[in-house]
Order: sequence, then C-alpha cells, then structure tokens
Amino acid sequence: DARVIATMSAVEVVQRWLPRLLQIGNAAHEDEKRRAARIGRRKDSDGGKEDDDHDEYINSSLSAFEVVLTNITPALNLIVEHAAFCALGSSTRTSGSEIKMSFGKRSQDKLRILLRSPLPPAQSSKCSRELAKLVDVIVNSSATANGLRPTKATTDALASASSSSAAAALKASSSSYARISPLDDCRVLAEEAVVTVEKRRCIYAFDVCSRSCFSRAQGSGKFDVESLLNCLQNLLNELTRAEDCAEEVEKGCEIVVRRCCDGLASYVRDRGDSARLRAVSECADALTAIADIIREVGYLTGGRVEAVEEIMTEDVLGLESVLFDEFLDNIRHNVASSTRIGWLQPGVGGSSSDDIATSGTTFSPYLSASLLAIVRCRAQVERALGETIRRSDGISYNLLAMQTAADGVICGICDEIAERKLQMKVRQADRLANELSFLINTLKKYLSTETLAMVNNSRRMLCSKAGRGGGAQGGGPDGLAALEELERLGRVYVL
Repeated sequence: DARVIATMSAVEVVQRWLPRLLQIGNAAHEDEKRRAARIGRRKDSDGGKEDDDHDEYINSSLSAFEVVLTNITPALNLIVEHAAFCALGSSTRTSGSEIKMSFGKRSQDKLRILLRSPLPPAQSSKCSRELAKLVDVIVNSSATANGLRPTKATTDALASASSSSAAAALKASSSSYARISPLDDCRVLAEEAVVTVEKRRCIYAFDVCSRSCFSRAQGSGKFDVESLLNCLQNLLNELTRAEDCAEEVEKGCEIVVRRCCDGLASYVRDRGDSARLRAVSECADALTAIADIIREVGYLTGGRVEAVEEIMTEDVLGLESVLFDEFLDNIRHNVASSTRIGWLQPGVGGSSSDDIATSGTTFSPYLSASLLAIVRCRAQVERALGETIRRSDGISYNLLAMQTAADGVICGICDEIAERKLQMKVRQADRLANELSFLINTLKKYLSTETLAMVNNSRRMLCSKAGRGGGAQGGGPDGLAALEELERLGRVYVL
C-alpha cells in the first residue's frame, strides 16, 4: 500500500507541475522571440555594429528550451523512475535494462526484497491506472516542450547582433537542439512501465480465472466459459495497452481452457457414463462458445486469433473425443452382455431343446435385454445431449450412440450364432433366422454397412441350415406368422 501511495504521489506531482512549468517556459520562449525582434530592429538602426552587452547576455543566460533540458527533464526522469520502481519493483524493462531502486538501497535484506518484488494483483491494478495517467500527461506535454526550441529566425536574429564567436556557438547549439526531444526518455520509460504492469495484470487475471475454472470443472463438471468471457471483458475495459499484451492474452486463454479440460477429466475419472456424457455436453457447448471467446480476444489483440483459436479448439475436441469414445466403448461392453442366447447354450438338448426353440408365445429374453440396452443408451444420450451435433462427425451424438449400440447388439448375436452353429438344430436355426429378420427390420437404419452385411450372412446361413433354400423372410414351417408375432411382442421396444 505504501508503494501504491508513493506511485500516486509521484503521478500527482507530475500532473500538477509539469504543465505549469511548461506554461512558464512557453511565456519565456515568447519573450525570447520578442527580444530577437527588438535586437534585429536595433541592428538595422545601428548599421550592424556588434553589441558587447548582447554578447554577455547570450553567454550568461539560458533559453527556455535549455532550462527544460538541463533542469526539468532530469528531475522528471527521477520522478518517473521512482514511480516505475514503486509500481513494478526491480523488474527488467522491455529495453533489457533493469529498473533501479529509487530508495531503500541500504535497508535490511527483508525490506529490500519486499521493495524489489512485484505488487499483489489488486495493488498492481491501481498502479497500472496511475502510470497510464502519467504517460498521458507526458505525451500531452511533449509537444509543448518541443515547441520551446529556438526558431531559425530567432537564432539568426540573435547571431547577427553577436560577435563571430558567440554567433557560431549559438548556431551550433541551435542545430543540436533540432534533434532533441526533451521528454522522449521519460515517455519511453513510463510507457514501458505501463506495458509491464498491464502484462502482469493479464497474468494475474488469467491465473485466478484458471484456478476457479479448474475447481468448478473438477467439482461439478462445469466448463465455465462465462468466467473466461468475463475475464476478457474486464481486461478490455481496464487495459490501455491491450495490443502490447497480446501474447499474455493468448497464452492466458489457452491455459484457462486447458485447465477446464483437466478439471473435467478429473471429474469423470471415478464416475460412470452419466458423468462422461455431462462432460461431453459441456465440451460441445464450449466448442460453440469459443466463437465468443475469439471475438473478445480479437478486440484485445488487434485480430490475432488464428493460433489461439486452433489450440483451444484442439484441446476441447481432444477431451471430447476421449470421453465420448470411452462412453461408446462402455456401450459395446454393456450390450455384449445382453446378447447371450440362453436356450442355445450347451447342455440344452433333446425334446426340451425343441420345445424351447419352437416356443412362440414369449419374446426371447436376449431380444428383450438387447433392445432394452439400446433404449437405455438412447435415453442417456438424449437426456445429456439432446440432438446436439458432434462437430468432428457432423451428425448427432444420439445417432452415433444408437449406431454403436445397434452394431454391438448385432455383432454379439452373430458371434453367439457362429460359436454354436455346429450344435444348432433345425428348429433352433429357423427361430433364430426369424429373430434376426426382426432385428434387421428394427435396427437397419442404425447399422453400418459392414454390420448389415455380417448379419445378412448369418441369417442366410441359418435359413440354409433350416432348409429354406433362398432364405426369404417369412419362410420356414411357421411362414410369416412368426415374424408378425415377433413384431407384436416387440412393438414396445421398437417404439
């Protein structure tokens, strides 16, 4: 707090006195021009004689511009260095040189370390505003200070009335002044201090935001895009040199998004599929909201958004891909346990086997379990994601989940049939052929080309084993009645 107060005091001194001193200098400069005009008229009336009194005046007095260079500028440099040290500590300037300690050099080690260290975020933000005011004052005063240079007409008038040696010295000093801007060094130092403190402001803001977003993502599975947007909007309102902080803004956004992804990964680590789907939903929403983030970043960086947009999108897509692929793998594993055809297991034989295989009054348990697994999968995805389109595939998450579940069911049943086909009896093959036909009619819009080809091959094999010849649907001992009965019993699952 003492350093903040010292910074504010230094800025107040410059705000109050620099314009006043330059006003006095401007009045003196006008007096110099009037004196030069009088000397010119006197020279014409005296016939060009040299004036010893005038030479003494030239040699002993300073012009207004020289007073600014020799008295005001050094003092202003010291005040600006003091303000920069109080606001920043002994950090390295953009030009590479270190900001010198303006006080406390002989203090105890602990105090000296404290004085040289950066200020906390709240105090640093206050100093940033004060240093911006300081830069504005110096920039506005610089034009006035440059206007105090002796004009060529004034220099020529004074030189013409002086001795040759005094005239030569006057012209030499005038030519050297033409290349000097007295407040430039002060302005550069103040500008560098503002940029440094605002870069720190960005770093502090994104650090706080990333910690908050990680905590929220880890605890409740929330990808907090709003916090990042608010952080960017606050910086847009506070920063006066936003484009100089472009690199910090880009890196900060990348860090916040990455920490959100880390938090979501931690959130789902010891949880089930519901948590994964929630995290996938948050990632899908975040991918949509990245456009808003990029818009705000563009305002801060002057349009430099391509690289940061690509990195943030890759991070979110990478997490979304891993989590949804894990969910799909779990679907395949879960539906595989639902496709065991109980009445086809070894040890079931004789007349009992025939009775089980020809029973048409109940819906097969494996069909019920398989279709229920698909329905449960669809309900999970619809509840979490609705009809959200997956960015990487261009189709809805719901459809992807249904395709995976349907393929898993069909592949599991086909594997069961392939494993038991040598021990399968005619009546069992006939029943399975009808049930596969029912599954194809029910799930064909969700099946991939490879899976559809595989199930058709299995159905033809079963038809051949049952003696149907061409393998037409509805063939066999029961005709179309078996398919109609399956559709009646399984209607609730189909719906």
